[in-house]
Amino acid sequence: MNTINFKDNPGFGEPLSLQIYKHILKKIIEGEFKAGDKIVEEDISKELSTSRAPVREALYLLQVDGIVERIPRRGTVVKSFTKSEIEEYNDVIIELIRVAVNYLSNKWSEEHKLKFKEYFDEVSTEYEKKNVIEYQIKIEQLLRYILSIANNKALTRFYEEANNILKVFAQVQWNIKTMENFHSKFEVFGAAMIKSDFVKANKAIYETIKLGVK
Repeated sequence: MNTINFKDNPGFGEPLSLQIYKHILKKIIEGEFKAGDKIVEEDISKELSTSRAPVREALYLLQVDGIVERIPRRGTVVKSFTKSEIEEYNDVIIELIRVAVNYLSNKWSEEHKLKFKEYFDEVSTEYEKKNVIEYQIKIEQLLRYILSIANNKALTRFYEEANNILKVFAQVQWNIKTMENFHSKFEVFGAAMIKSDFVKANKAIYETIKLGVK
């Protein structure tokens, strides 16, 4: 019974509970589960043709990461976040990216610049299309690339935890105007990185990500 088939991300080699974690998180990000909605173990296990044990573990992992919470006599629900909480997570993301930029400064090669520009061009393409969701996806892809060059496991782990919460917020709250304000600053960051101006890049990413929760 412990089999699962994800069309988008088979998660080969990952524990079943982690695959289910990602599946539920995707539903939250895409708005299928909204803040305050109850997530029923039995429904998920039936949907995925698996036992309830790995679903329970997946929900526990989501609880540890602050995405859901257990409420007495209600069960597991998608957590609601205050503006203050979102701003705190956003500040964490800012500092993690800035630290990553500092870490990669002595590893930044021409090859890295070319790949970065490729990712940045993809971001710009989605911006021109006014495609908010795809724009967010491409931004995350670019930031993950920066983290991969920094190659610090602790940074990546902390980023994952904070970013999961911000992704849920962004999918629900962002609109074209938010994207336009964000991109006007993000272009400065991108240009600075391509020029290897890490001081300017650090200042720009601070100003850019601050706009993400305005």
